[in-house]
Amino acid sequence: MPIALRWSLISVLSLLGLAGLVQLPLAPPLLSRTGIHTDQVLADLESQEAHQEMEARAAEVLSGFVGAELTRYIWGGFSGYLDVLGIALPEGLEPRLSEGPGMVQLILVPRSGAVRYVARVEAFENVAKGIACRGSGEPGRFGFEGGKLRCPSGWQELPLDGRAG
Repeated sequence: MPIALRWSLISVLSLLGLAGLVQLPLAPPLLSRTGIHTDQVLADLESQEAHQEMEARAAEVLSGFVGAELTRYIWGGFSGYLDVLGIALPEGLEPRLSEGPGMVQLILVPRSGAVRYVARVEAFENVAKGIACRGSGEPGRFGFEGGKLRCPSGWQELPLDGRAG
């Protein structure tokens, strides 16, 4: 083990020496840099992280909604109430729940950003199918092909943790 440690230390020192010989500029870590450009990069990274966190929370809520509605359908029909389904919404998401003949739909609208999230559960020939999607604007018509519910045109499907059919 001491030999491996020595070789790794020699390698690191050799690389630093080589960088000095070729006058390779070594930049300090991102957080220790100053300037407008660095501030913008850090702000962009923070915005991306917040967006990913919001999407993960929305996907978790939609997955729970689809699973609960599929179960609820087996026991007699869909529910138009999130509290009955045991779903608590995280901060920053405004829900819009709608019911129709043989279907129920939940749209989550974040307080900031243009992306929206939608989950729909629909009964086809007495078999409930569910899907969750993300996109912008109002969701259009959902399709049904190959025994599976499909997202509206221009929307992307979100994973449902294997709960939906």
